[in-house]
Amino acid sequence: MTLAGDHTDEVPVENRDHAWTVLHTPLTAAQLGDAVAAIAEQHDLRITQEGNGSAHVNHWSGATVVAVYWRSLPPQPPNTLGYHVPAVPVMEVLIQSCGEHAVATALAQSLRTTALTYHERELDGVAASMPLLTQYTQPDDVFGDWAVIFRDHFLEHSVGFLMALERSGLPAEWIYALDKGDRTHNRDRVWATFRARGYRTDLLDNAAINTPGEYSNELARTTAGIDDFIDAACAEGRRVLAVDDGGLLARGYGSSNAVRHVDAALELTVSGLKRIHAAGPMTIPVFNLARSQVKTLLGYPEIADSCVRRLRALIPDTKFMGRTIVLIGYGTLGSRVAHALRSLGCRVEVVDADLPTLITAAEAGYVTHRTVVQALRSTRPFLVIGATGETALSHSEIDALPDGVYLAPLATRDFALLGESPYVESRTDIPGVGQRLHLPRGQSATLLGNGRSMNLFEADSIPNQGYDAYRAATLIAAKALCRNLHTIPAGVHLERVDHAVAEAGLLEAYYQHYITNCTDSESIRSPARVHERPRSCVIGYGVAGRLHARILADIGAETIVIDPKHQDLPATARSFSADVADLPASVADTIDLWTVCCPTHDHLRVVRSILGHDPAARILLEKPACQADEIHEFTELLAQHPQARLVVNDQYRHTRTVPGLTELLEYYEPDVTPHHVAISFSKDRTPDIAHGRFVDRSYGVLGYEWLHMLSILDQLLPQETYKRYLQAEPATAELWAHFDTRMFLTALTERMFVHADTHETHVELASSLLGPRILAQPIPAARAPWRKNLRSPDDRHRHISMRAGCTHLVLHLDPVTTGDEHQLDRNHHRLTVQRGTELVHDEIIHDSPLDTAVRHSVAALRGAQPPPPPDFAALRRIARLADYLRNRTTPAPSTESDPDQDAPDDPQPQQGKPCGDIPVQL
Repeated sequence: MTLAGDHTDEVPVENRDHAWTVLHTPLTAAQLGDAVAAIAEQHDLRITQEGNGSAHVNHWSGATVVAVYWRSLPPQPPNTLGYHVPAVPVMEVLIQSCGEHAVATALAQSLRTTALTYHERELDGVAASMPLLTQYTQPDDVFGDWAVIFRDHFLEHSVGFLMALERSGLPAEWIYALDKGDRTHNRDRVWATFRARGYRTDLLDNAAINTPGEYSNELARTTAGIDDFIDAACAEGRRVLAVDDGGLLARGYGSSNAVRHVDAALELTVSGLKRIHAAGPMTIPVFNLARSQVKTLLGYPEIADSCVRRLRALIPDTKFMGRTIVLIGYGTLGSRVAHALRSLGCRVEVVDADLPTLITAAEAGYVTHRTVVQALRSTRPFLVIGATGETALSHSEIDALPDGVYLAPLATRDFALLGESPYVESRTDIPGVGQRLHLPRGQSATLLGNGRSMNLFEADSIPNQGYDAYRAATLIAAKALCRNLHTIPAGVHLERVDHAVAEAGLLEAYYQHYITNCTDSESIRSPARVHERPRSCVIGYGVAGRLHARILADIGAETIVIDPKHQDLPATARSFSADVADLPASVADTIDLWTVCCPTHDHLRVVRSILGHDPAARILLEKPACQADEIHEFTELLAQHPQARLVVNDQYRHTRTVPGLTELLEYYEPDVTPHHVAISFSKDRTPDIAHGRFVDRSYGVLGYEWLHMLSILDQLLPQETYKRYLQAEPATAELWAHFDTRMFLTALTERMFVHADTHETHVELASSLLGPRILAQPIPAARAPWRKNLRSPDDRHRHISMRAGCTHLVLHLDPVTTGDEHQLDRNHHRLTVQRGTELVHDEIIHDSPLDTAVRHSVAALRGAQPPPPPDFAALRRIARLADYLRNRTTPAPSTESDPDQDAPDDPQPQQGKPCGDIPVQL
């Protein structure tokens, strides 16, 4: 039995005609059923479902070929560096082969691959654990015509970095990931994830770089794959960037006599720099990340920490304090390891061939030696550490080692001689620790790890946050190099790296995030404002326009504003009071992104004017996209401009809050469709209506929050259920409405039972412009981040309730106030789960839905692949509701509602009658 991420082995019983395989997978029962069905279809078999937890794959004759059984497991420990709340659901699957092993093997392999691939929530966790990298991962056209060859250890932070390249606009199919061959923890999961995302993957082992003659066949195969990738990129008009951890350029891809070459490179290691120098003059620019300020200040301390932690973990029963260690190499890494070990109470003696370095070590208080033999003659260490990146032990020095010594290499080449004859023939594996060597002079030594970088042996080495700044710096440098390729001469460059990182403000962001622990979005502006800032144009500078302008500024965009009212325009932005159609061509031609935040009745006209300036414009449009009677004209306009891209901003489509709700539903009620969903969005707009602001006479209340509610409903209901809801006639719903002569409709509640397959879901949607209060449950105990008197009473309330089985889930979106007047700060949301009378989950989620939505929309507009066309299904539903209500009723005079009136848990208006029979005045 194995956990996802481990190597899954079949476990046969005595009867070999009935072999069993047991594995764990994050698949749901429905996904498992799809996997079984796919295998059955491939082998022309059929499936018999015998219950909720079993299925048989049969011949058409009825004979069973494979039996599959599954069950949900209790929460399992995480198989990533970080944990998840709630835990990623895990299913235990038993596959029984009944004679035809090929089918069972194919199914097991399919599920094993799925189990190895990082779950979506695990990938979100990796991204969340690297906030600086995420901060600098903004869509950028700079990678639009590039391909990347990435060679590094297959670790979690490597997953985070390559996903950042994707989010920055590099297509997945143009990423070639090469593993360095170390036996890192979860490397099989990283391989599976890279393949699942569409990357090309291969192995370019460190050992093959160091001793190419012994790995000629492997090198030939890998080289052929790299050559094919470079040829394909050139055929597509793409340049090739190598992100190289010490080996690829040594193969000659940047030298003057190369048959094929890359166009630019980032070198990540000092050993790689040495190989580059040995390969001869470079004909391409190479950015030196290995000796960059960020790696020296922030990277190497983390590497040294990982080495010491792994060293102690491999021999946990061994005493360190007071004992002697010989450290070979007092360079950037070795000096930090020496300091860490001395702080543990170890007596560290240093060997280094470089005299100035040796003097530095001596004046730091270490006993020093010029050679290893001298050190071994004067002391008897229990541990010898190699930190040179070169051959640290010669044959004569190996002969001088004391019996029983531990050997810890911090780089693959340090103790490389021990992998050769005569040492390789006389060794015993120690699983999980290393190898016991029987040396020619009769003494024994224990090589920790497998002779390669010890901190990577069956470990994930550095924490994701520990390498966050360095990975962010690598991304910044990659963008700077690709953007300015034609201005950078061939050769190795260090100052340009430090300059790009400084210009981007990375160290300031690092200090604020990790040192002062200040993560408020107002305090940490996204400083990714390097060359060629994108220029955006915000049309309409009301509330939405101001928010868009702020977020675009955070992204790094230079913004101009168009607003006929010219209301309180920012002094820092260039502004125009003219209409979009009258914008000077000299200005319009410079716009990279248009964001439309004017009233809905102007959207179609404004979009038409934008496309008149630029038929391939990138347009972000606030919802609703247009008036109901304009949908056909709007789609025709877009069809006439196939090069244009338009995204309607969907604030709750990409928020972290709603997935949290659905994941908890799957955790507590796996594979259960909710039987009741209630969503209520309200805001007291009475003062605005009185002054003629925010007035929508076409849709009334349906034009404000209803689209948000439908977006959330789409994420909560099964696809078929939501489709049936959208298609249902308004007459089949129970509608409670409040009409107003000034704007048609100011409050509406819709109730409907939606039938799909064997499920029935009671859907309840309510929205009001008169602001009924919806209070969260009292908190169990007053504690941070809850506070009283945090702000004035809330005039906006957003509340989601979902029931499934015996579980009641509630998501109270910002702003949140409890019945006892405790409040959460802005962009904090409360998610609770109650089973029976017991509150089993109470979580605070920090997320800015609008910020997330705008950033996602910008990424989609500026990414390599075009976004899907706008979906008007929800808008059509709203239009049908509005038409139905307008035709069935005569608006009555306005009456005031009490904005402090409490709403029930599953919200609904407190008075009124169904409007299907008579006009309603609430």
